[in-house]
Order: sequence, then C-alpha cells, then structure tokens
Amino acid sequence: MAIAKRSNTDYIKTLALNKKINVEQNFAQQVYIAFREKKFGISPCCFVDYESSVINHFLCDWQNKKTDKAILFSSTPGVFVGPLAAINSTASVDCAATPSNVCTILDLEELIKSVGTYSQCFSTPFQKWTITHNLGKYPSVTVVDNNNVIVVGDVDYLSTNVIEITFADMFSGCAFLN
Repeated sequence: MAIAKRSNTDYIKTLALNKKINVEQNFAQQVYIAFREKKFGISPCCFVDYESSVINHFLCDWQNKKTDKAILFSSTPGVFVGPLAAINSTASVDCAATPSNVCTILDLEELIKSVGTYSQCFSTPFQKWTITHNLGKYPSVTVVDNNNVIVVGDVDYLSTNVIEITFADMFSGCAFLN
C-alpha cells in the first residue's frame, strides 16, 4: 500500500478546516444548551462556557473572512478604502498599523478622477436624474447623498452614453459612473 504524499500547505488547510469544524460544533452545542436552559428550564449538568464559545466562533469567522487583497488607507484613522486600482491607480496602497476587514469609501468624488469615469452632482433635489456621460458603454453606477452615504435608485440605460436614475422621493447628491 502506497502512502499518499501531502504538501505542507494542504496539511495546514486541513488543520484549519478541522479547527473551524470543532469551533462551530462547540458553538452549536453551547447555544443549544443555553436555549434549553432558557426555553425549558433544563440546567446543564456540566460546566458551560457559553461566552468563550461565542468569542471563539466570532474569531474563527473573522479569520476566515480576512483577505490578502490590498486596501487603501484614508486620512481618517481606522477607515480604509477597498481596492479601486482601475478607478484610481495613483492612490497609495500603504496600510495603517491596524487595517480593517471592513472597507468604507469616504469620498468617491476625489477617488474617481481618472479616464473612463464620470461623476455628476445634483444640488437641487429631483426624483429623476438624466445623465449624459459620453463614456460609450453601460457603466456601473454608484449614487451617494451629500454625506457620502450610498443610495439606491432604479437605473435605466437609455443608450451607451445616457442613463436615467429614478428615486422613490426627491433627492440631491452625486452619481459616479465607471
């Protein structure tokens, strides 16, 4: 019988998967024990470490969600911007000492200033915006209010150079197309 060779990388992945399974099983057991105690008044006969299992569960989820993708540092401490190399190739890719997995976009207007993008702001509130962007394509559209909070509207592509965005209510803000 031949022994199958495994690489160190495969072994590390297997150990990580086993750890995740054990953490998830322990978390599920602890939640079930806590549920039985609250719902039916059945007290556990053994020591229960619910808080530790919850912490381990969230840490395990966080570790599995981490990414090796580059993020961009903003001037605000603790706030990072997702990779926008296609939009802003001149931006710095240096990260601060404490990078975050949650990336936010602070100021889209400053980030989107390269070729192949278009932005237009509406200071007067309208329910329907018609934008002639002349990009010659069907661009992706991001709309933000005056506080840079992303807002969802219905986007209709009238042509490769004109779009129309309809909102539920009168609205002012900026549209960014790329």
